Amino acid sequence: MRLRTFTAASISEAMAQVRRELGPDAIIVATQERADGGVSVRAAAEEGAVQPSKDSPKLAARRREAERTRGRGDNADGITRIARALAWHDVPDSAAEAIMDAAISLEDAEPTATLAHALDARYAVHPVEIMPARPILFAGAPGAGKSSVMARLAARAVSQGVTPLLVSCDQRAGAAAQMQTYAKALQLEFEAAPGARELDLVLDGANGRPVFIDTGGVNPFELEALESLTYLAATADAEIIAVMEAGQIPADAEDAAALFSSIGAARVIFTRLDIARRMGALLAAGEAGLSYAHIAASPFIGSGLAPATPLRLARALLEDPHDDSGEDGPEEAAP
Repeated sequence: MRLRTFTAASISEAMAQVRRELGPDAIIVATQERADGGVSVRAAAEEGAVQPSKDSPKLAARRREAERTRGRGDNADGITRIARALAWHDVPDSAAEAIMDAAISLEDAEPTATLAHALDARYAVHPVEIMPARPILFAGAPGAGKSSVMARLAARAVSQGVTPLLVSCDQRAGAAAQMQTYAKALQLEFEAAPGARELDLVLDGANGRPVFIDTGGVNPFELEALESLTYLAATADAEIIAVMEAGQIPADAEDAAALFSSIGAARVIFTRLDIARRMGALLAAGEAGLSYAHIAASPFIGSGLAPATPLRLARALLEDPHDDSGEDGPEEAAP
């Protein structure tokens, strides 16, 4: 069974997407009105019923051009370089076409700047505030890097004179101990809250401090897991921020991002750019409606997080992610 969430301006448009992508035998799991006036439809279909999407004619032509120009390196012109990069990273077709249309209108600019401008026109960037108005709950698949992301943001807060309260709702063996180690190193208060009731009691003692909440890994394609996460966030009146790996298959990343969005997440933090080769997932999450908060391009806590600006995303897509020679690259710690 494959689960997808579709968003559109109306229920009829969303249903048309369901029929087009999943076929006439798709089952509607849930529908939800969105704050922007649109709707979300969650649908499921048997794996064999899902037809793989085909490149649009425009993108297919760009992919062929990418293949023809492969190997030219720095001698390729800027637009061709961008087309090659989008093809290499398996960027979703709708995004690739829109980005290329924007890039072509700016073709006289340097390629990285051109791509950055195109990304800026399509996606939103909202880094995590030092003093967030609500508790922040980090959600993601097992191993996505939620705990290290939380520790990095806490370290940034401490460096600016803010002392957040760190809370772990992760019931895995050793998970709370790991977060407690981070808290001790940062000289911050730590609390373990294995359930919603305990979390509510912990928050009563926050005394106006920012609260960062770590959670156990969830499979975003399991509805029960998402419902439990939603209940936990509602108990804390917390903002859900999705934490995702940059190297995921883009289609899976887009589905996961849409599902996180369906339970209230509005921002995403991407991790492990340092070990990802194809990073179409970066843009797939934006296609699902999430704003970009930060990126992490190093396994070390002390390296911090960088705001996921269009320029950093452009560099990640166009340049070798292991090359740290560039000024203000994606591995730079956030100020």
